[in-house]
Amino acid sequence: MKITPLFKDDTDKIIIVGMIILSIFFFLFPSLIVVLCLKNQISENSYNISKSLLNFEILIFLISLICMIPILGWLLAILLCPILEIINIIVMILALCSIGKNSDVNVPVMYEFI
Repeated sequence: MKITPLFKDDTDKIIIVGMIILSIFFFLFPSLIVVLCLKNQISENSYNISKSLLNFEILIFLISLICMIPILGWLLAILLCPILEIINIIVMILALCSIGKNSDVNVPVMYEFI
């Protein structure tokens, strides 16, 4: 999904950049907080960016639930969890770079959960 970042002011941009940086460390909670609590304080375009990043984080969370399966899931967790974290970091860094350049934010979301 491609979204062109059009921010109404600097506060809007700071909220989105902070959400992306915190999503690297705290997974889906920062984008969930922005979508649920700060919906009225940010522009529609920034809301779409946070919503698509939340959808991406939910997708990664659902894939990581495979690690809960006894024995087979634990073996997969050794490989799968670090790979998912690396993918998460790469997508968040690419989103930060595209926001810095004011180009389209590309979020690899196949399914829309929200």
